[in-house]
Amino acid sequence: MRFKTTLTIAFTAFIAGTASWVSAATDEKQDTTAASGQFSPYVDAKGTISRPPAFRDEWVHIGSWFVREDDQASGPGVHDVYAEPSAVKGFRETGQWPDGTTLVKEISSIREGQKTTGFAQWAGEPGVWFVMVRDRQNRFPDNAAWGEGWGWALFTQDSPETTTTKNWKGEGFNNCFGCHIPAKDTEWVYIEGYPAVRDFAKYPK
Repeated sequence: MRFKTTLTIAFTAFIAGTASWVSAATDEKQDTTAASGQFSPYVDAKGTISRPPAFRDEWVHIGSWFVREDDQASGPGVHDVYAEPSAVKGFRETGQWPDGTTLVKEISSIREGQKTTGFAQWAGEPGVWFVMVRDRQNRFPDNAAWGEGWGWALFTQDSPETTTTKNWKGEGFNNCFGCHIPAKDTEWVYIEGYPAVRDFAKYPK
C-alpha cells in the first residue's frame, strides 16, 4: 500500500512538472513572438508577405465566389476565401477586421459534369492565391505592396512561396487597387460574399 501511494504521488508530481514545463515553453514562445515586434507571422520586417501554409486545415472558410469562364471574366474559377479564427472572432465582435487579420483567397479551376442531382460544377486544381494582411498602423509606408490599410500579395503555381506583388497598383492580377476599389467603403473587402461574417459588419451604409 505504501509503495502504491508513493508511486501515485511520484506520478502526480511528474505530470504536474511536465504540464508546468509545457506551459512555460508555450509562454516563452509567445513572449518571443511578441518581442519580435511582428504583428503578423506572415509578414517580415520589410513588409514582404508569405503565404500561410495551413489555411485550409486550420482557418475558417468564410465564403466562396464562382466566376464563370467567359470573355468578360479576368479571373474565372472557384474563389474560396479563408480567415484565421481569431480574425473571424474579432470581426464578429467589432464589425471590422482586426489589425493583423490575414485573408487568403484560393482560386481553382472549374470542373463540371453530370451528377445524380443534375449538371454540376466544382473546384478543380488551385492555381492562384491572393493574400491580404490588415495593417491599421501604416507600418510599411515605403513598400508599394501596401496601401489603404492592407498588404497585398499574389502567389502563382510558378511562384507558390514567393509573392509576385511589388506594387498593389501593378498590372494584371497584381492590380489589386483596380479590382478592390468598388469595395473601398467596406474596408476594401467584398464582404457580401462571406456569410461567415457579413451579418456582423458595421460599415456605413
